[in-house]
Amino acid sequence: MSQLVADAPPEELELEDAEPHTIEAVGGPSFSDLVRAHYRWRKGRGSRNGAAEHKAQDEFKAKLADFQDEEGRLSSVYWSTREASAVALTIKGEGSRRNPFAEADTEVRLHRVTDWVTRNAEPIAELLHECDTLAIRAREILRGTTQRITLQLIYAVEEHVLGFIERSDEPNPAQEKKMVDAQRKELARIETYYLRTGAKAGRIVYASGMLMGAAAIVAICTIAAVLLKHPFHYWNGHSDPQYLLLCTGAGAVGALVSVLSRMSSGNDDRFSIDFEVGRPLLRRLGLYKPLVGSVFGVATYFLLAGGLLPTTAATGNRLYFYGIIAFLAGFSERFTGVIFGKAEQLVGGGAQQQ
Repeated sequence: MSQLVADAPPEELELEDAEPHTIEAVGGPSFSDLVRAHYRWRKGRGSRNGAAEHKAQDEFKAKLADFQDEEGRLSSVYWSTREASAVALTIKGEGSRRNPFAEADTEVRLHRVTDWVTRNAEPIAELLHECDTLAIRAREILRGTTQRITLQLIYAVEEHVLGFIERSDEPNPAQEKKMVDAQRKELARIETYYLRTGAKAGRIVYASGMLMGAAAIVAICTIAAVLLKHPFHYWNGHSDPQYLLLCTGAGAVGALVSVLSRMSSGNDDRFSIDFEVGRPLLRRLGLYKPLVGSVFGVATYFLLAGGLLPTTAATGNRLYFYGIIAFLAGFSERFTGVIFGKAEQLVGGGAQQQ
């Protein structure tokens, strides 16, 4: 939310020496100028001064063109007929080329300048602030269709509130409270939709980070394996680095498959994340998960190769044996916990005997 400075209240728009007044606005800074230009043009329509009317109309068209160039096309707008107030929804980049790797090809924003019509209606002003807060959360977290639906629903609430003010000739606290309560319930339903879609969007962002992390680890291991085998022929007589690279990649893939399987189970309790930490942080956390799986895979390999566990490795197919064990170590934290728990008991018991 930003604080914008208007030239004067509506009753003094024609006065050049008026004191500046602070109004609360949401959205692009130029929206306040657009709303005041529309108010002057609407107020001057039908007057006998045709030149002034044309001047106000030209000013409004110029402000509208500048606003749409900066913020995007006006998808929906509700102009107040009483004061210099309005709510609007803009869509930017709607005709851009679709990128299959981009998260969204449109930018949806909610704009509001309503301080003039709500200066004597505090409950309505508070409701509009709640709408703004939810709109900010939705715009930061959601993308694409879900973002547009959520902001369109919030705009509908704000439009209904302005329409109620327009239809009310005199203040009626009882009707005002009834309307605010009804719209607050509607806003609660919108927030429920936002929380549900936000959780799904957060999982997608987290999974995309995991995919990038796992792909990077597997690619590095593959390149290292090829370089060690062909140019340097290091595999001849040295099998341990081969097992080490295999366990590194298998652990990362196991961690990735584990999270994806929990996501696809349909049970929200099996995998939940705080999606409101932000998309960059969620993606960064996803990048770390395959790294943790790789560490578990390598550590399990060291435990088995070092003989710290009472387990006999297969002799004929040790490559497959270490690969599946490393995959399970990255896939199941319970499996890894059991292995490390037993190793800790053995190491601790040996130290006590000494």
